[in-house]
Amino acid sequence: MVNPVIIKSFNSLKLYCEVGNFKGWDPYDGLNSEIFQATPLKHWRFARLAWIQAFKRNPVNLRKLLLIPKGHNPKGIGLFLTGYCNLYKIAASGKNSFGTTDELKKRVTELAELLISLQSKGYAGACWGYNFDWQNRVFFQPKHTPTVVATSFCADALFNAYEVTGNKKYLETALSSANFVMKDLNRIKCGENFLFSYSPLD
Repeated sequence: MVNPVIIKSFNSLKLYCEVGNFKGWDPYDGLNSEIFQATPLKHWRFARLAWIQAFKRNPVNLRKLLLIPKGHNPKGIGLFLTGYCNLYKIAASGKNSFGTTDELKKRVTELAELLISLQSKGYAGACWGYNFDWQNRVFFQPKHTPTVVATSFCADALFNAYEVTGNKKYLETALSSANFVMKDLNRIKCGENFLFSYSPLD
C-alpha cells in the first residue's frame, strides 16, 4: 500500500506538468535567451560557454528576466511518455490512484504524437535532439541536432507507447531510429572495432 501522502504529492506534480503542457526549462538552455540572441556575443564561443554556465550554476533562476521561454525538450517528452506508460500498467492492474486506463491511454497517445512531431528532420531515420543550442569546451551543437542519447530515450518511449496502444506508427517510428544510428552517426575506429559518435556533427 502506497502512502497516501506520496500519492497526493505525485498527483499534484502530475497535474502541474499537465497544466504546463509538459514544457519547462533545462539547466543548459541559456542560449535560448532572446536577449543573448540579439547580441553579437552569440557568435563567440567563450561567451556562449560562459552564458550557459552562468544559468546552470546560478542559485537564482533568471530565465524569465532574460526571456528564456519554457519549451518541449524531446528527451523530456520521451521520459514523460515512458512514465505515463508505467502509470497505465498500474491502472491496468486495477489500481486507479494515478488515473484510469482510459485517461492514461489518452495521455500516452497525446505524448506519443507530440514526440513524433518533435523529430529532427533530414536524417535516415527517426531521431531527436534538444530544443536549445549547446556549447561545451570542444564543440557547438545547434538546437535540434540529433544525438544518440536523446534518440535512444525517445525510441524506447515509443516502444512503450506501442505496447499500450497497439498503434503501429509508434513501433515503426521507433524501429526507424536504427537507420539514424547506422547511417547518420560517424564511426570512430577503436582497435579492431569502432565507436558510434554522439551526434552526426562529431
